[in-house]
Amino acid sequence: MGNWSWNMVNNDITWSANMYNIFGRDPKILKKVTFDTYFNHIHPEDRKEVSNFIEITVKEDKFTDVLHRIVLEDGTTKTVHLLGELITNELGEPIEMIGTCQDVTQLRMAEIKFRGLLESAPDAMLIVDEEGTIQISNKQAEKLFGYPSIDLKNKPVELLIPEKFMHTYKTNNNNFFTTIKTSEAEKSEDLYALHKNGEKIPIQISLSPLETEEGLLISVAIRDITEQKHAEYKILKAKERLEVLTDNLLNKNRQLADFAHITSHNLRAPVSNLNSLLGFYNSATDEEDKAEIFSKFEIVIGHLTETLDTLVEALKTSNGAPTELKKLKFEDILNKTKEILTGEIEATNATIISDFSSVNTVLYSKLYLESIFLNLISNAIKYKSPDRDPVIEIKTTLIKNRITLTIKDNGLGIDLEKHGHKLFGLNKVFHRHPEAKGIGLFMTKVQIESLGGSISAKSHVNKGTTFIVTLN
Repeated sequence: MGNWSWNMVNNDITWSANMYNIFGRDPKILKKVTFDTYFNHIHPEDRKEVSNFIEITVKEDKFTDVLHRIVLEDGTTKTVHLLGELITNELGEPIEMIGTCQDVTQLRMAEIKFRGLLESAPDAMLIVDEEGTIQISNKQAEKLFGYPSIDLKNKPVELLIPEKFMHTYKTNNNNFFTTIKTSEAEKSEDLYALHKNGEKIPIQISLSPLETEEGLLISVAIRDITEQKHAEYKILKAKERLEVLTDNLLNKNRQLADFAHITSHNLRAPVSNLNSLLGFYNSATDEEDKAEIFSKFEIVIGHLTETLDTLVEALKTSNGAPTELKKLKFEDILNKTKEILTGEIEATNATIISDFSSVNTVLYSKLYLESIFLNLISNAIKYKSPDRDPVIEIKTTLIKNRITLTIKDNGLGIDLEKHGHKLFGLNKVFHRHPEAKGIGLFMTKVQIESLGGSISAKSHVNKGTTFIVTLN
């Protein structure tokens, strides 16, 4: 660093020894230094800028600083940084300038390299100070935000990344970058930047501290992740569609298993009934009795055919299980159930009492409601007490705008303390009965719940069981 003085009255310039060294001149040869001596060393491309600076300095009576290149006699180019002060007389007229000149060639070269690295970065880059004021920005930042670099100089970083999106990095003293001193990098993915036109841009930022002689600076790398967000959205939607397809597949598998259970169970009852009627027919000796029994054969076979047709029709539906809801009369469903079970009813001398006065119709799946009635009533007959004829009471009520169907019997009953937790489990049986398969109650529960309803039971051993069905 050298020092200089310029007498603007007589145009004399005085240089220190370091000034001669900086400009590569020998003080023994260059005995007199003038403004032209200095000006002729200025790089041709910088002369206009320096002239304008001197003119403004004299006009505004204030010397700031100027950075420019000089060319030595051997062709070497250097970069110098001038600081000075303007001295005026009593009339305010400039009479002298004094100041320093520092050779900043190496610093300038480092700055150029740094700028080159900054410009070569694939992401938008900002260099900001501890107060969050932008000092440098690269071309990628211009493209991302729509502001020329000169417009971003000394602007707050919140211009590009609004404060409400940057709360993650705020501290108690409201200094945006305080925490960065203790960390080499901070990353966040759920941030948005603002384009000059007001458009929000999803970004990911990385912050790194830069220790300099002038204090801490922060390098802010900003990546536009719009395409990444679109890709994530597509993946999320694909995942949601896959989950829906998986749920549909699981539902179809469940419905297929349910359908298989319905088929086997609903067909077993009429076939068993046919066997009972066949036994009555073979043991009957009176032709009138045989004719009456034969007529019941026709009824049961008719219901069996209808059940097969219904099951085949349900199999054709896209879900593989009945979904069509119809307005059904409870009395009709019960009558059909009694006709299907006519053999068992007569064989056990069962009595069925019904009361549908509160609610006589329901919007429901015909196949499911028939299956529910058939399962619960056939179970009441199947697990009758050996000490008394079965009595089955069926009633509907309306509770909180939902239909409740109760089916009560006086049969063997179930020890709920022992078996209550597995009452509706698959393949769970609670009595030694040759036809007990552990499917009926499980299937009934699945059917009811698949349409948004519920089923529970109250039971006492040797007194009977009451099933409470809430229909949606």
